[in-house]
Amino acid sequence: MKIESIADIAKRHIREWIVTGQFLPGEQLKEEEISQRLGISRPPVREALKALEATGLVVRKPRRGVFVPEMTEKDMWEIYTLKATLYEMATGLAMEVISGKEIERLEALVAKMDACVKEEPFDVLQYQRVHGSFHKVIMDIAGNGRLKTIALHLHNQVTMFSYKTLQDRDHLHSSLHYHWEILKAIKEKNTSSACRLMKEHVLNALAVLCDSLPTTGETAV
Repeated sequence: MKIESIADIAKRHIREWIVTGQFLPGEQLKEEEISQRLGISRPPVREALKALEATGLVVRKPRRGVFVPEMTEKDMWEIYTLKATLYEMATGLAMEVISGKEIERLEALVAKMDACVKEEPFDVLQYQRVHGSFHKVIMDIAGNGRLKTIALHLHNQVTMFSYKTLQDRDHLHSSLHYHWEILKAIKEKNTSSACRLMKEHVLNALAVLCDSLPTTGETAV
């Protein structure tokens, strides 16, 4: 098991604070405040912020600093529709080469997602982590490095909003249901169904997110 560096620990904490809404969209992330909060020096925090910037979870504004990204409904639409297409493509590529052991790995991850949903209180953050692992495994099997990099970058830009929508019980159960159905299609070697369900799953998340936003057009969230 890889031992976490101080920068890795800082990165993990900052990511969690952003995803769970402790840092809000548009808020500046100040090295000094974060270092004091974690009880560490500023260089590891600076390194962590650079790493998070590379993933798309934070943005750097020239001469101003590092901020949590703000999103309009149009931004959401662009990201999720691209993400849906890339996830669909990754599923199709994965279906061409997936092995029995890899299917078992996916099944174990969906079972973990199921267990998260049944917990009281349910652990949204853990569900989101396992959910991310499921999609990462499919990306790994697909074997297209550029597709994976772009898809993960897009996902990171909206992960805080995904966390918000997954707190809705109906959407959480819908997400879980989609993953069981995707797994079933994969096990049955039904490529068209697996791809269709994957794309539907992502676009359904977009619809839920847009429904939760104010109805004032280009409102930033």
